[in-house]
Amino acid sequence: MAAIDNLLKLTRHLRSRVVTESSRFHDVYLATMVSKATRTREEALSPFFKPNISKLAAKGDIAGLLRALRYKRDQRVRAEAARALGVAVAHCAVPTLIEALRDEYDYVRVAAAEALGQIADQEAVTPLIDALEDECEGVRKVAAIALGKVGDRQAAPFLIEALSDDEWMVRRAAAEALGELMDTRSVPSLIDALRDPVYDVRKTAATSLGGLRNERAIEPLKKLLSDNMSPVRKVAALTLKRLCGLTAKQGPIVTGDS
Repeated sequence: MAAIDNLLKLTRHLRSRVVTESSRFHDVYLATMVSKATRTREEALSPFFKPNISKLAAKGDIAGLLRALRYKRDQRVRAEAARALGVAVAHCAVPTLIEALRDEYDYVRVAAAEALGQIADQEAVTPLIDALEDECEGVRKVAAIALGKVGDRQAAPFLIEALSDDEWMVRRAAAEALGELMDTRSVPSLIDALRDPVYDVRKTAATSLGGLRNERAIEPLKKLLSDNMSPVRKVAALTLKRLCGLTAKQGPIVTGDS
């Protein structure tokens, strides 16, 4: 009987230990999970936690991307966030992207200008015009392209001025944007750009003049048929064919300052 009593006591003791250890494991597991969830939330809200732009973009987390655009510790994160907001065409991001046009890193300013062009919100016109004066040629170039995409003709005088930029990439971007704006005020300056020392600028100016359909461009374009660069000659010929075809079919096309 004593042996049986001892066996029963041992069984009860072991059962009690199992329950105690199981309860302790459960408490530790819950504490770990709560700690992990809290840490994840704190990290997501912390300015020191590096955002994962790919994940935020994949989830369509615009609020997260906006926070990332203000992430001060890494300019690459801000630039990637700006580009993702542009791809998402997030109009609510326009004010923050405009702020990013003043970022200390030109890499971020370029991305912000590119995004504003993709979103094409009228609110960005004046800040993008200001960006045409940026010290970085890349920012000026992308700002010009963005203004063409937004399509507001109030930018035309500033893009005309950009046709005289020291950097040819900016001049080419301005010529392209003026073609998209379809503002006849740009015709004389685009005609002048047909004499630009860089052939890519001449070619782009010729293309834009074709879209503007102004007969004042016909004679200057004819001179380009003897340009020393074949891509320029080709574009000039195609543009002239288009303009002369319109003249033949529809009578005189746009003239003067109309």
